[in-house]
Amino acid sequence: MKKKNIKTKDFIDGTFLVKQGFIGWLPFIFLLLLLIILYISNRYNIEKTAKQIDKLETEIGYLQKKHSEQKGLYQKQTQMLELEKVLTDKGIKVSKQEQKQIILIPDNSNKNKK
Repeated sequence: MKKKNIKTKDFIDGTFLVKQGFIGWLPFIFLLLLLIILYISNRYNIEKTAKQIDKLETEIGYLQKKHSEQKGLYQKQTQMLELEKVLTDKGIKVSKQEQKQIILIPDNSNKNKK
């Protein structure tokens, strides 16, 4: 086997590109370049997705805290004493009497007379 040496002159003027050995490797080199480009674009998309996930996790934490605060505020405002304070500020008095229920019974005596 002959060992082919690439001379500096061949490399500089580009004649090594037209030799049979290099031309045989061109499909492999193009495939390798394509795979490198796909790898780089995939890494970029993964990093972008990871940043979006981190941002959404931060937002979820914020919204959970906000929800807890709003729920506590709602429960506090719906307690009877708080309602009474708000209503007295607006001039509405809360009744202290027990509520009574009135049940209306239809009168069936008119139907029997006919």
